[in-house]
Amino acid sequence: MRFPPIHISRALIAIVLVTVTSVSADPPKKPSLMRYSKLWTNSPFTIKPTIEATKTESPLERDWMLGSIRPGSNGYSVTLINKKDRKNRVRLIPGFKNADWKIEKVEQDVANNENSRVQIRKGSQTAWITYDQNLIKVRPATVAKTSKSKTSTAGKSGTAQPPVSGRSSSNSSSNNKPRVRSVPRNRGR
Repeated sequence: MRFPPIHISRALIAIVLVTVTSVSADPPKKPSLMRYSKLWTNSPFTIKPTIEATKTESPLERDWMLGSIRPGSNGYSVTLINKKDRKNRVRLIPGFKNADWKIEKVEQDVANNENSRVQIRKGSQTAWITYDQNLIKVRPATVAKTSKSKTSTAGKSGTAQPPVSGRSSSNSSSNNKPRVRSVPRNRGR
């Protein structure tokens, strides 16, 4: 079977054109990301990101915590405690000047101390100072102890007290003083 020369020449020309265009063509370019930004911002399928403002902590907030807030007739009396040295405290009392310290605002929540805060100014710095729950430990309420009232009520009610070592049982209910012991003298010498 013999091919006509026209068909061979056309096929050869087509092959040459395809190889020349593929060799001379530039590689494909990566599309820019801005092309898809409209899809990111207005897509009904994605959750829109929340823009959070970066909070810069002032040195006052970092070094000081709120110790107490006490309302008074002239305003609030505030105690600040240094977080690093707990014995270093600043008391701001209305009517008295305290160097550079000044109370700007007080927001006291009596029901929940975690929500209470005080805006303080020291020189050019202003900060909201709050209670630091990690550093504050609540002490249990102390009960006033009266030893005389306990012994007198125990004797009157008729309940028996447990014996205390080193004391005789007859002395424990009537007198709390230890028994005085005397050593007899040796008269034989």
